[in-house]
Amino acid sequence: MPIAVKSHVAGAAWPVIPAPDGALLAALLFQLEQTQWWPAERLLDHQLRQLACVLKHAYDTVPFYRRRFDAIGWRPGAALTYDDWRQLPLLTRRDVQDAGADLASNALPAQCGRVSETQTSGSTGEPVKLKRTQLDQLFWNANTLREHLWHQRDVTGKLASIRVLPANVGTPPHGSAARGWGAASGELFETGPAVLLSLAADIATQARWLQHHDPDYLLTYPTNLGALLEQFACNGARLPRLRGVTTVGETVTPALRARCTEAWGAPITDIYSSQEFGYLALQCPVSGRYHVMAESALVEVLDDNGDPCRPGAVGRLVISSLHNFAMPLIRYELRDYAEAGGACACGRGLPLLARILGRNRNMMLLPNGEKRWPLVGFAEYRAIAPVRQYQLIQHTPEEIEVRLVTDRPLVADEEARLAKVIQDALGWPFRLRFVYFERGIPRGAGGKFEEFVSEVAA
Repeated sequence: MPIAVKSHVAGAAWPVIPAPDGALLAALLFQLEQTQWWPAERLLDHQLRQLACVLKHAYDTVPFYRRRFDAIGWRPGAALTYDDWRQLPLLTRRDVQDAGADLASNALPAQCGRVSETQTSGSTGEPVKLKRTQLDQLFWNANTLREHLWHQRDVTGKLASIRVLPANVGTPPHGSAARGWGAASGELFETGPAVLLSLAADIATQARWLQHHDPDYLLTYPTNLGALLEQFACNGARLPRLRGVTTVGETVTPALRARCTEAWGAPITDIYSSQEFGYLALQCPVSGRYHVMAESALVEVLDDNGDPCRPGAVGRLVISSLHNFAMPLIRYELRDYAEAGGACACGRGLPLLARILGRNRNMMLLPNGEKRWPLVGFAEYRAIAPVRQYQLIQHTPEEIEVRLVTDRPLVADEEARLAKVIQDALGWPFRLRFVYFERGIPRGAGGKFEEFVSEVAA
């Protein structure tokens, strides 16, 4: 892969002197290149050493954890074993919702940098607000570059991205241009152009946009990719320059991989990530399985008894951030499932997930026959009403059932305001029917939960 490192010093064409932020990123990448080959035992030992620092910080500066640890009679110490670690209780989304500001540190180390906030619904339809710092972003950027390097991408090529975007960015039908491949790649490398299109665009518009730009690489969601492949098959169009597709946000099926390779001649490379933690696992360039980013998170695959799963067994994922000092997430139950892996043929010691068994979002079907990715406007729900959990079920092309778990019964005005938010986000004035649950919304077959289920789009 041709790599052109950005020079920060005029006249220093070789060897190149990167800018301070790029140099910091390069230093971290250098370490990741070494640690990925460590044996699993050595990686776990260093993870526990780092987590001992996180636990002490949480006990000293985060009111929620001081109460939680005091309640079980636990005190952070200099040494931490995995048996000690397993005694700590799991953290749920409901815990995060209830804790609110008490889950944030009141004495953040200055070296962590600026604090930012985000919000996510995850795979459970339970919205939570999160804090992270520039230190977390540094690891996010490093893992972005690690993924490009693993898969030998030509970062001077053209990247097209069809995903959820902020308002007024990537507006259909023309989309927008970006400044290179993004902050992660742009800090260190000279990259090619990038173009963005909002996922709110219907599939026909997306297809025309892709044909116009004819990118070298495409990033989107698996369900959206499947709809694009179908659209291209119908109109006989192709993307002659396309070299690879990166997918995020959902489970990728073997059938989708085969369809993409057959139709476009481009392999799928999948990324497993979350808003809470950033990159969790990257697809191995040799085996095609998923290596955990052990330098930034401890990922546990646990059975129903809370014990670690053996290779080949499926369990729930429990994640802990190694560097989020703004809002430590310690043994956080992500509510996704994965199959534990063993040793990888590539020789890396990074823990392996054989399969990610998260959820698939269904495409929304509009009454005019268009299919779209369902944007549901969840970020505004709790500003209107005390919504704990939500799920949207499309029963017909015109009607959607809105399932809610709330702290109290909602008044008519709250329902009306929620309905307006949902209809605006979906981009269509669907008939909405509100249904309330007291003990949580039932899960589907296999224990999976999807925030939007279309019974007609398939």
